[in-house]
Formats: sequence, C-alpha cells, structure tokens
Amino acid sequence: MNYKSLVLVALLSLAFLPPSNAQEKVKKFCTISYGGNYSLWRNPRIDYGQTKRYTPIKDSVFVQKLNRVEAIENFVQALNYMTGLGWKYEGNIPLANSDHPEFRVLFSRDFDPAELTEGK
Repeated sequence: MNYKSLVLVALLSLAFLPPSNAQEKVKKFCTISYGGNYSLWRNPRIDYGQTKRYTPIKDSVFVQKLNRVEAIENFVQALNYMTGLGWKYEGNIPLANSDHPEFRVLFSRDFDPAELTEGK
C-alpha cells in the first residue's frame, strides 16, 4: 500500500466517526419587557432567569452588561444592544391587558455549559 492510499483510508475512516459532544451548546432565553404602566415604557426590564440572589450566567461582567439594558430609553437601541451581546431575536410576546399593555421581546443565545452556573 502506498502513502497516498494510506492517507485516503485514514481520512475516510475519520469521516465515519460519530461527532463528539464536547462542544455541545446550551440554548438560553431572555425577555425584554416594555409597558405595564407609563414609567415602564421609558425603560425596559430584562429577565434572563435571574433572581436577587441567583444568576444563571457565571461571568459577572456579562451580567453587568445585561443589566445595562434597563438604562436604555430607546426601544431600538435596546434591541441593537442585545444583538451586539450575541443574543438572537426570536419574536414578540404581546400580553393582552387593556389596563396595562405590555410588550415583551424574546431573545435566545447559545452558551457553553462552563459559562452557566447550573451547566445546562
């Protein structure tokens, strides 16, 4: 068997190996909410699964960047800011409450399990 044939056999055998799960990503979601009452139309609220004592994201700098969304007064700027952080627009979630209309925008982002506190 010559060298070229050996290389060809090796490449073909590598092509049929099952893919590794080592780089498996985890999809997480977040929403930006506008509305509810007059003051909330000026500044959005962000929900990425956090509570006062818990955040699903390990990187505190990234969490600070997410929390800056609540200081953005312009709706389009907030959307552009989120896409700049790597979040992908998924759609709108209108909430039908005529007394306090609210509008939510859904985003998603793929994370490495090591970037998350729960790892999944």
